[in-house]
Amino acid sequence: MDWYKLDNAAKIFPFVQRSNVYASFRVSCLLKEDVDANLLQKALKETLIRFPNFCVKLKQGFFWYYLEHNDNEPIISLESSQVVNNISTKNNNGFLFKVTYFNKRISLNMFHGLTDGNGALEFLKSIVFNYLKLKGYDIKNDGSIISNDYELINSEFFDDYKENFNKKPKEKVKDEKAFKIKGTKYKNNFTGLYQIILDVDKTHDLANSFNTTMSGLLGGITLYSIYLTYFKNIEQKYNPRILIPVNARKYFDSISLRNFILFTHTIGEFRNKELELKDCISYMCESLNNINSDILYSQLYRNVKLEKNLFIRLIPLFLKTPIMKIGYKLIGSNITTLSFSNLGRVNVGDSMKEY
Repeated sequence: MDWYKLDNAAKIFPFVQRSNVYASFRVSCLLKEDVDANLLQKALKETLIRFPNFCVKLKQGFFWYYLEHNDNEPIISLESSQVVNNISTKNNNGFLFKVTYFNKRISLNMFHGLTDGNGALEFLKSIVFNYLKLKGYDIKNDGSIISNDYELINSEFFDDYKENFNKKPKEKVKDEKAFKIKGTKYKNNFTGLYQIILDVDKTHDLANSFNTTMSGLLGGITLYSIYLTYFKNIEQKYNPRILIPVNARKYFDSISLRNFILFTHTIGEFRNKELELKDCISYMCESLNNINSDILYSQLYRNVKLEKNLFIRLIPLFLKTPIMKIGYKLIGSNITTLSFSNLGRVNVGDSMKEY
C-alpha cells in the first residue's frame, strides 16, 4: 500500500504532541560490545523491508492525518541527552521512529501513532537480529523474531480496534477524576530519567513474599510512594489513579503490529486512610486481576464509536485540532495520575542471548 489510515488509538497523537506532551516512547537493547554504526545502518534498512508499516511519513488530510509510504533513506544517529523527546521528522528524513546508539546500547524511539510498546519491541528485536547476523554471528531464529524470511501477513496491518467492533458492550467504562502530581518542571521541558537495575530473581522472590507478580509489586511500590509523599497526613480531593496499558492482543487473538492496547486504572481509597505497602500492592493486584475481555471491549467500543460518529468524521482537520486537544485533557489526562507499563518477559531466543 502507498498509504495507511491511522489506527483508532493513533488518531489522537498527532493532535496532542507538543513541547511538553510527548507522543513518543523508547525501547532499548544493551549488547555486550560497542555498536558498529555502519552495520546498524544496514541492519535498519534490511529490517524495514519486513516492516513496511513503519516505512511511512505523517501527512495531513482534509479530515484526518494519515500515513504515506516514505521513500527516503532511514538514518541512525548517536544518542542525544534528550531521552524521549518528540521526533523531529524534518531532521529524520520524515520517519516517525529514530534508531540511536551509545556505546553498547541500541535504542528505538517510536512515535505512538505508529505502534505500541509490543509492536516497537518486535521491530527492535528484528533490528538487533539483523545487526548480529551482519556482524557474522551464527544466530538462529527459533520463531521469537519477525525476520525477513517470515512471510508478511495481512493481519499484521489490521486496525484491530475496528476489526473487533461488533456489538454493544456488557459493561460501561467508568472514569473518575484523578489526583494530579504537581512539582517543579525542568527547563525547556527536559525529560528526567531515573534508571534502576534490579536483580530479577531477588525481585521475583520479594514479589512472591507478597503473593503477587512483578507488576503487582512494582506498581504497588509506586502507589505507596505517592501515598507517602502526597496523602499521608495530607487532605486531598481525588485518589491517585495509575494508568496500566493492557496488551489487547492476547484477549482478542490478534497479531497486529499497529497499536492494540487498551487500559485499566488502579482502584482503591487513599484519602484519610492509614496505608502500608501491602495495602497498595493489594490495590494494584485487584486492579490487574479485574482485567477481562468484557471490560476491555467496553473501552474499545467507546473509542471506536466516537471515531465513527458522523459529526466528528465530517469536521475538517483544522477544526478537529482544538476539539481533540480539549477531549484529550478532559477524557485522557484528567483521569490519570501517572502511567505504569510492563512489557513483560522479552524472548529473543537462545542463540541471541549470549550477545
